[in-house]
Amino acid sequence: MSPKIEAVAKEPITSSPVQDRRWILASLFAISLVGLGGWLHGELANRWGVGTDVIALGERLKQVPLELGSWRSHGDDDLPPTTLSLLECKGYLNRTYVHQGTGEVVTVAVMFGPKGPIAVHTPEVCYSSQDVQPNEKRQAVPMDYDGEDNHFWKLSFSKNTLDKGKLSVMYAWSDGGAWQASESPRFWRTNYLYKIQTATQGLGVKDSSTNEFFRAFLPELRVQMRVAD
Repeated sequence: MSPKIEAVAKEPITSSPVQDRRWILASLFAISLVGLGGWLHGELANRWGVGTDVIALGERLKQVPLELGSWRSHGDDDLPPTTLSLLECKGYLNRTYVHQGTGEVVTVAVMFGPKGPIAVHTPEVCYSSQDVQPNEKRQAVPMDYDGEDNHFWKLSFSKNTLDKGKLSVMYAWSDGGAWQASESPRFWRTNYLYKIQTATQGLGVKDSSTNEFFRAFLPELRVQMRVAD
């Protein structure tokens, strides 16, 4: 006869309270990461929106006067539809001002829109595809002509032409407060940003030309901007 094989009863496998807590904590951590990622993406993409009428805010920019002391402009020049779409602009000002005494020319663009597209579109990107080359690294300079502690990025380019024409560019961002030469405007805690950019060109561009223009322009622009949150 073959020996009887007795069945050995197996006890059910159970987890310890410590293992249960670890599993729960790991699950909560994973869920938190997913939620944080969704929130951050929504912030950067402006998914949550704002309560203010952003279109009305954007349209106010064109109320800046065409005559500013000795500076005159013929009016706003249209931005290309592709640019407006790329930047998701809710409003803009795009003008050329000429000094009536010296003939000096300053072009200025002010745009208002979602912080993501507005933040990443810098002159370094704009001019990279044009026939110019940078002369120096950008530097932050004060421009406190409207009662705010403003700082603008300043840089210059040279044209790849025989006359080596010079192009002086200044730009900054604002959420409605001071203009800032920010390193990372994309991560500001706001949904919408203003961006300002000026360009002065010629063989002997003077820094004083842009400074004089800003002295007249910035206070008038400040009147049309929203108040920072």
